[in-house]
Amino acid sequence: MKDYSYELSSSANSADLDVVESKNEGAPGGGFGDGMSGMPGGRSGNSSDDDSKLEGDITISGINAYAYISGVQNETFTIKDGEYFDEDSNDKAMISYEFAELNYLKVGSKFKIKNIYTEKEIELEVIGIYDTSEERSNANAIYMNIETAAKFLGSDDYKDGKYNVSNVNYYMNNSDKAEEFVEKVNADFKELSENKMKMAIDTSEYDAMSGSIESVGSFATTILVIVIVAAIIIVTLIVTINVKDRRYEMGVLLSLGAHKRNIIGQIATELLIVGTLGFVLASISGTFLAKAMGQGILESQITASTQQSERNFGRPGAQVGGSSKSGGMPSMPSMSDTGGQNMKQRITASRNQDIKLDINATPIDFLLLFVTGYLVIILALILPSVNVLRYQPKEILAGKE
Repeated sequence: MKDYSYELSSSANSADLDVVESKNEGAPGGGFGDGMSGMPGGRSGNSSDDDSKLEGDITISGINAYAYISGVQNETFTIKDGEYFDEDSNDKAMISYEFAELNYLKVGSKFKIKNIYTEKEIELEVIGIYDTSEERSNANAIYMNIETAAKFLGSDDYKDGKYNVSNVNYYMNNSDKAEEFVEKVNADFKELSENKMKMAIDTSEYDAMSGSIESVGSFATTILVIVIVAAIIIVTLIVTINVKDRRYEMGVLLSLGAHKRNIIGQIATELLIVGTLGFVLASISGTFLAKAMGQGILESQITASTQQSERNFGRPGAQVGGSSKSGGMPSMPSMSDTGGQNMKQRITASRNQDIKLDINATPIDFLLLFVTGYLVIILALILPSVNVLRYQPKEILAGKE
């Protein structure tokens, strides 16, 4: 297992703050009902049975790592100012651009919101301001680490630091081990099935990254067939021409008592020696070429992903710089500012730094190369061998000027 992520969701009420008007009907203030992931059974924030119907006008979304926010992973979530939170960023949060603009908040500002169960006011510091290009976005969603989000749970749900989490994801180093991992977890944790929970495998990210490489593999197979056919034709023509140019030599050898099989064997030996040298060079150069091409394809995929991220940086129509008409909103960085761009580059780099291709030929691959090459030589010898077999020494020497 490479990494894991989990979420803790709840909601809160604004103390002295305004909330952004929701664009979606049925979700007051863009609150917790606006497409946010909650706990199984529809209970938000692990609330108790008595409080299960409580819903605030601000969404609390806690996650153990910023990089695993769904919007960050699908590249619709970007930081406009400040930085992202981590496990040590207690009592710090990321707020949306709209929420910051409405309440005149900036990075470093402190604000208070209420726990919907205890009515206790909790003070948070703005560590970053984000924007999203998703149409059904929740501008009143506040993102923070798990320990901070847990402060917005009911008292019965938070005891001695123990609470339930949701949307648990495990990230594997090897996708081939996913089935084995799921079987192991299901065997060790019987309570999952007892609570009507299960683990599922999602390889969509891997499939998206490997799609181009697999398509190149399919294309390479087609090219391989074409190359083999072309090699047989070309080698046949070369050997035929070579045999024709050496007719007199063969006539002399035949007249001295050499057998035609010996002459064919001599030609085959020459081809096998040259072919073996060629196969060895192809084995060495082919491995390096395959690594270069594979890495180039992977880098082009990463570059395309990064360019898409840059196109998604900010939302069309969103105010990027300047201040609001009321004159109190702090100036926000524009899309050309290096702060936001560098932050996006750091996030993209952190997600792609461990993406590498391991391209190595096995002994079976080399054996297949040599066997295929020798078969090409044998097939290419068929037509020239027929010509040699029909030669007669007297006709060859009589025809020599």
